[in-house]
Amino acid sequence: MAPGLATLDLRDAETTSTPSNGASALAEPIDRRLIVHPAADPAFVEQYRRLGAALHQAQRHDGIRSVMIASAVEAEGKTLSATNLALVLSRSFNKRVLLVDGDLRKPAVHELLQIANDVGLSDLLRRPGSRLPAHAVSPTLSVITGGQHEPDPIGLLAGDAAFQFLAETRDDYDWVVVDTPPVMLFPDAGLFAARLDACVMVVRAATTASPVAVQAAAAIGVSRILGVVLNRAEPMDIAGGYGYGQYGYRRRAASRRRAWWRSGAR
Repeated sequence: MAPGLATLDLRDAETTSTPSNGASALAEPIDRRLIVHPAADPAFVEQYRRLGAALHQAQRHDGIRSVMIASAVEAEGKTLSATNLALVLSRSFNKRVLLVDGDLRKPAVHELLQIANDVGLSDLLRRPGSRLPAHAVSPTLSVITGGQHEPDPIGLLAGDAAFQFLAETRDDYDWVVVDTPPVMLFPDAGLFAARLDACVMVVRAATTASPVAVQAAAAIGVSRILGVVLNRAEPMDIAGGYGYGQYGYRRRAASRRRAWWRSGAR
């Protein structure tokens, strides 16, 4: 995949607290950080499209169909990145996308999308062969939430049911996007890495220590990493470090923090 660069504005925004009603479409009002929010900045949406385009090219060149969105530690923005990436691949590229909440320890996709979490991945893996508990968020986007609490997620993820599930969904969808637990905190992400085509790492600038990020990349396998989303970075810092001029849009004159997508060489 040819190297590319896009900016993603992943600044914190107020999250609505409307309870899920189990409907098959996104509830209103939706989270302001999602690209489908009515007030989403067009520049913000466009940068997610650039990230989607980078993955689209990777699929064309390398046949990639499944990708995990990972982070070294928690609170780096991986769930938001995974959800917005799934939304843009399904909407802008008209791909059949399955978004999977693979964080069985602390599932959060259902909260972000405001959908029910009565049945999800943990329940499916406990009962292999059962009906896929997917929410049809749109004609092209389906979501499998984390499901009921599982005291031993490793036992589920290491089993044959998880392997079969990921293999079957890869064949049934154009893209499978999996939100995983933090790499350095739990071994779960490593199990997903062995069964998915590629990884996008999310790193929060000025928070995650460089050695920790490097260790996380090594744990996943550098060859599997398509690129890195650097969240809450100062644009001028990125420009100086990578030799690019100031790049991207600003939502407000006083807002400077952004996240940057840097694709890996493949």
